[in-house]
Amino acid sequence: MTRFPIEEFSSLQTPFYFYDLKLLDRTLKEIKRTARDSRFKVHYAIKANANPGILRYIQAAGFGVDCVSGWEIETAIEAGFRGDRIVFAGVGKSDNEIRLGIEKDIECFNVESEPELRVISQIATEMGKTARIAIRVNPNIDAHTHAYITTGLAENKFGINLEMLPGMVALACTLPNIELKGLHFHIGSQITENEPFVMLCETINRLQDEYESRGITFSSINLGGGLGIDYAHPERHPIPDFE
Repeated sequence: MTRFPIEEFSSLQTPFYFYDLKLLDRTLKEIKRTARDSRFKVHYAIKANANPGILRYIQAAGFGVDCVSGWEIETAIEAGFRGDRIVFAGVGKSDNEIRLGIEKDIECFNVESEPELRVISQIATEMGKTARIAIRVNPNIDAHTHAYITTGLAENKFGINLEMLPGMVALACTLPNIELKGLHFHIGSQITENEPFVMLCETINRLQDEYESRGITFSSINLGGGLGIDYAHPERHPIPDFE
């Protein structure tokens, strides 16, 4: 059980932020232990906490990073993350942000729509470089979380619906200066049970089998969202059950 030093906070003026680096270190070590298979790469979402000290700590532990803006890409670079450990997700990427990602030779753009894919191709062509992309798919799976942080149902505005995937894959394979790396899925945040992830993995396995039969292999499958925090008993369960 972890105990936070509440008594030490009584002399501090509010607001302030307290970061338990020992707990962070334990969490990072547990993730590395359970994701020890070399096929797995774990990325930290900067939107959770962009404190430079925290980012440098996570970078030193060997993790990648997930960004949703140009500012986050720049912040990641300043914290020591290499471009090939940066994934750029999020809706509404501006042209300047796309140029920045291509310039920094980031690992991958998670593409939300056909127009975005065409814009990335156009900008990459103008720059004389190749942009690596993953197509974000909305699998229509209930994450069993709060309605405001569910992102994988058909009515949610993120990614493309499953029936649009064949057309998007065909387009990505024909557009200039685009390298299709794989697929991206994000069904929600604060998920604390396994069932939604099991359903998602079954859908992903089916899609991979289907496309491999057509001669298309996805080298990267990106599962966003992570595991939720036990806000009811944070001291009893300070680290999610990554196993």
